[in-house]
Amino acid sequence: MSIFRFGRRSSLPSPDAAFDLVPIPAQPDGRALEGIKVAASAEEGDHQGHGPLDAPYRAGGYGTQDTVGWFPSSGSADSTVLGSKDLTLNRIRDVVRNDPTARSAVERLVDLVVGSGLRLTSKPDAAALGITDPKVARALGKSIEREWRQFADDPRRTCDATRRLSANAMFRLLARTWIMGGECTYLLSWKPGPQRYSTCVMAIDPDRLSNPNQTIETASIRGGVEMGPDGTPVAYHVREAHSADWWAAGRNWTWTRVPRQTSWGRPVFVHGFEPDREGQTRAISPFAALVLRLRMIGKHADHELAAAAANAIFTAFVESDLPADQVQERMTPGGSIGDRKSWANYVLGWLDRSPAKVGGVRIPVMPPGTKVSMNASPRQTTSFPAFQTAFLHSIAASLNISYEQLTMDWSRVNYSSARAALNEVWRSIDRMRQAFAEQVVAPAFHAVIEEAFDKGFIVPPDTDTGAAPEFWDAPGAYLRARWLGPAKGAIDPLKEAEASGMRMELMTSTLEHECAALGHDYLDVLDQIAIEEAEMAARGLSRRSAVEAVRSSRGPIPTSEDITDPVE
Repeated sequence: MSIFRFGRRSSLPSPDAAFDLVPIPAQPDGRALEGIKVAASAEEGDHQGHGPLDAPYRAGGYGTQDTVGWFPSSGSADSTVLGSKDLTLNRIRDVVRNDPTARSAVERLVDLVVGSGLRLTSKPDAAALGITDPKVARALGKSIEREWRQFADDPRRTCDATRRLSANAMFRLLARTWIMGGECTYLLSWKPGPQRYSTCVMAIDPDRLSNPNQTIETASIRGGVEMGPDGTPVAYHVREAHSADWWAAGRNWTWTRVPRQTSWGRPVFVHGFEPDREGQTRAISPFAALVLRLRMIGKHADHELAAAAANAIFTAFVESDLPADQVQERMTPGGSIGDRKSWANYVLGWLDRSPAKVGGVRIPVMPPGTKVSMNASPRQTTSFPAFQTAFLHSIAASLNISYEQLTMDWSRVNYSSARAALNEVWRSIDRMRQAFAEQVVAPAFHAVIEEAFDKGFIVPPDTDTGAAPEFWDAPGAYLRARWLGPAKGAIDPLKEAEASGMRMELMTSTLEHECAALGHDYLDVLDQIAIEEAEMAARGLSRRSAVEAVRSSRGPIPTSEDITDPVE
């Protein structure tokens, strides 16, 4: 039966109806060109490489110097990734452990994606749930946010199966693994106890996800992922311990099969990653294209530093003015010259008794035939910073961060360039944060809110037509949410605050969007403002008095009706 099904079940004779795939016969005289190497010559083509074997696109030709002998492997996503995944990742980890630039890149991305923590703003789909009153929808969202905080902010750290990390610390750990290796894994465990929620997260090193007994990849199990006939992951095979845990007493050669989800759809094992190609089972690190360059730059920097240190250490040399042949003859240890020891032994003994010193201590008189000269040759390192900067620019671009963020060098940045760089970087960060929320955070959120509904902490609200659907009938409508991370930041706070106010005044933005850009929930902001206004009123103060104090020092801020000149 073919796996290429199509259409709805009602439009087909049976659920198994499918296209009949007819194999295309091979051409009788067809020949494979792979492996052919063609030497560029004037007889076969012109100087640009246009010859009889060249394709319309030069990238697919054979007759240029750039393409002769260039035959990259033609593999599927899994055949490309799985064969070299472990060695590639081990090299990346080695570079991140030892190279400060690579370490800085990982930490900077973790700060941008998760930072101090992810904040939930619940947005239930009121229309899908049959809710027409916005207040009812918001009350439902508030109850979902409240229950998530009960799970995530428990000071006993019951959200972590090992009781060590808070929810935000756990997400930073998973983000670090996800950024470095392209994937992260965890188990949604169940630990009953006195705590409010039995759901907890057990972070698992993706290295432990592998085929049982290290067997070869098959159509049904690849990279430790067991798949159904249509390629859907149905279970994961996890080692009881990491393969390098020599103290695990054999548990690292024992695998456990963990289902992906329960029969009713509750997540059990979460494998978070975004594939680069269709049919990809495991991820490849985004550092794969950079690891060699990072390592070579690190080695270059180490060698430059070592050379400079050696140049500084050897401040003086003891030289001899004897002819080379006599030096070679006399510097042979052992033996004797007449009734005296050899010249080499004599010199070595003399220098041992009276060593040459520099730095406030006079240099003693040298034996005959020797002299002291200072090291005056400087180490030429003027081109090293420019050389390193050129490569760091390409590394930063590949990681979707700016050169300044990677190196923390802001010496050559002005407002315009910094703002442009921040805008471009933030598009990538927003995408990465959204991907992390969808792939990693959302399954845990699903499991917690499901338990909240199951235990009655949250109940479906009443609507005009009756009660809203149960959670299990419309999980997507209840779990619709926005995850707010670290704020974008302001390069010029005054300009950007004025621009924010102007956007809202012109109705091209809303308070919700402006607060979200700062990492805040606008309703929390309004609630806090109301509290502060009440507290100030009780003390005979007002927010206007604070504003007037500022305006008295810099003049009133004109309203939109008063502005006649172009905004600078």
